[in-house]
Amino acid sequence: MSHTADRSRRVLRVVAAPALVLSLALSLTACGGDDDEDQTASDTTGETSGDWAPAIETNEEGDVTGLDFSGTAEPGDELEVRVVEEGDGAEVTAGQTIQADYWGQGYGTEEPFDESYSREPFTAQIGVGQLIQGWDQGLVGVPVGSRVLLAIPPDLGYGDQDQPGIPGGSTLYFVLDILSAA
Repeated sequence: MSHTADRSRRVLRVVAAPALVLSLALSLTACGGDDDEDQTASDTTGETSGDWAPAIETNEEGDVTGLDFSGTAEPGDELEVRVVEEGDGAEVTAGQTIQADYWGQGYGTEEPFDESYSREPFTAQIGVGQLIQGWDQGLVGVPVGSRVLLAIPPDLGYGDQDQPGIPGGSTLYFVLDILSAA
């Protein structure tokens, strides 16, 4: 399958997934039940989904072009991980060198603080302390070929230290396409 066709399938899945979740949520609401019960749907990782995740904006090729925080809850203090599209490769393990395209954006901002879709993919060793803890913790165990959304609280990112384009204390949101791991 061509790279463009693969990205087109990815765009369809990213667009179709929110519609499926909304349909499921409406179905659960229509079923009634005890108003005191938590009736949240499950996301693709099997964990409880909430409204922590911004919408992922993409171009025709499926490259990430932005995050839309409209309706997104204030960030919490826990690492949030959602596999938006699960790849069919081997799981990433600590110590491997990964290659990934990524989009990084602060909560509620309009522009990325960094991204690789317009450049070469990023390459680094994962799970050994070379990257921010949110990447090390959030990407180990994810299959190669996956698109992952991370919400990284300050204590697993850059803490209270200012970074270029990132004020200290920021919650960082990343979309990553895991291209390879070896």
